[in-house]
Amino acid sequence: MGSVNRSTICYFIVWLFIVPPGSIYVFVNFPLGEVNWFQVMIFIFCGFLTLYFPIMRNGKPVFLVMWVTVPVFLMHGLFVEIITMQISLLAFFLNSPNLSSIIRRLFLNSILFFILSITAAFFFDLVGGEVGLVDFYSVVLAVFCYQLVHKVFNDLLLKLYATYRKKTTPFNSKELLAEYAVVLIVLPLSLTFYFLLQLVGSGAFLLLGIPFFFITFVVRLYSNSEKINVYLQQAGDIGTELSGLLSEQEVIEQFVIKVSDMFDAEYAYLFDHKEGWLELVCSYEHKELIDIEFGLLSVGQGIAGFVLKKNHSVIYSKRKEWEMISKDKAPGDMQSILCVPITRNQKIEAVLLLASKKKSAFADYQLKILDLLCSYFAVSVEKVRYMEEMVTKNERCALTKLYNYRYLEKKLHYEKDRLKNNMITNLSVVMLDIDHFKKVNDNYGHQCGNDILCLFAKKIEKALPEGGTVGRYGGEEFVFILPDMVKNEAVEFAEKLRAKISKHAFTIIPDLSEDKCPLVVQITSSIGVSSIPEDTDEVMALLRNADRALYIGAKQAGRNRVAEYVK
Repeated sequence: MGSVNRSTICYFIVWLFIVPPGSIYVFVNFPLGEVNWFQVMIFIFCGFLTLYFPIMRNGKPVFLVMWVTVPVFLMHGLFVEIITMQISLLAFFLNSPNLSSIIRRLFLNSILFFILSITAAFFFDLVGGEVGLVDFYSVVLAVFCYQLVHKVFNDLLLKLYATYRKKTTPFNSKELLAEYAVVLIVLPLSLTFYFLLQLVGSGAFLLLGIPFFFITFVVRLYSNSEKINVYLQQAGDIGTELSGLLSEQEVIEQFVIKVSDMFDAEYAYLFDHKEGWLELVCSYEHKELIDIEFGLLSVGQGIAGFVLKKNHSVIYSKRKEWEMISKDKAPGDMQSILCVPITRNQKIEAVLLLASKKKSAFADYQLKILDLLCSYFAVSVEKVRYMEEMVTKNERCALTKLYNYRYLEKKLHYEKDRLKNNMITNLSVVMLDIDHFKKVNDNYGHQCGNDILCLFAKKIEKALPEGGTVGRYGGEEFVFILPDMVKNEAVEFAEKLRAKISKHAFTIIPDLSEDKCPLVVQITSSIGVSSIPEDTDEVMALLRNADRALYIGAKQAGRNRVAEYVK
């Protein structure tokens, strides 16, 4: 924030030494003639509206303000043109969420357009142009030079600024040609406007101003319909990509990433719905998947809970509209929000929340696109769940979704062959057991015990080293198979894992009490470690050794500790 403020101050100092003194110099040395201030006010109003409602081309704004600045310059001279342009520039920044950014950009653009006004007016005078001139060909030549210089110097200054900031230029050769084509198209309009002003006075604003803004409105509508078509095509591509994924986690992550990027959202959160509670299952902030400690949301709690309760989507344009109902965990720069329920078979399966740092970042038509994407997502999740269920019956634990004992046994035989063929030189097994697990079942109910097993499984799966395998050995016991990990490394890994588990807060909803509110439960684990070749040469003996270390070295020694097998 400090660097932003310093750069803003620097721009202000430069602006202070250029724009105010320069404007005073122009006013003193190029005295005003007879000025129709009513016309000037209308010019400023038209310039402001032109910049506030630009025509969109390929998602980028095209500013046609020259249809105002050229006539005002020809009618009233350089000083009035400077004032008109400087006030019109305020239209750029009404919807910007960052005050410091608004001020910095205001100073920068003010300096840029002041320099352009002076430079273009100099060349206008150089070719013999005069304010109030009505000779057709002389005006056309002078205005052509005026606007060409204005455009060329604008591009040069932007290029210099981009080089100074070490950024790429904001346009390529095709875009540059298109911009010059726009200048050639709008120039006759600005000249026609000027000659009409000379002929009929302020009535020219009605003859050209109203049609101009009407055409701008129509073009913006057409641009929106084009944008919708592009969104629909992107949505179809995303749906096809999701349908080709093979795991639920992949579908969830790719859906959140693709939707966030598509709608240019800095924040995206996906909540899973289970029996009236929302659990955060995926977080995507500033183009990066992150892990957030976030409690459960009840019906009506927070924006996602509100959407769950009402079963309809919401759009908020700015922070003031939603901060009273949020859970007070929203980032400080979050402004616009788009939140939708994801339904399947008339049941809410999840809630998606997108957010932007910009105000008014989301439009109503985007809701329909997002509804379509959510349908693709729900179908893809249902598909991969069915496929994973088929795999789970053979290789996975139906409850925790970790590998089952049958798969772990096959994996150990596979590692035995790799040891035999010298493809690996070490093999370690880490066995975990949840301490006092029976008390969880007795105090909170067997469903809560199952919930703990699932949460525990997710926690240890996230800790899995690259190349390793983790599975449920049986009951509340879990096993890591760690190829090419020596014993002391396995013990160190086990100790770090034990510490993480003991510090982690597991949130459950007790099913034995009438008041079903989230409850935080702390659990610990005892861990046994055994390795080849330190402890044995037989692969299957690893499990027996780790099990012995777990119960004799860890459980009987007081629990919540790591023990290594000792011969």
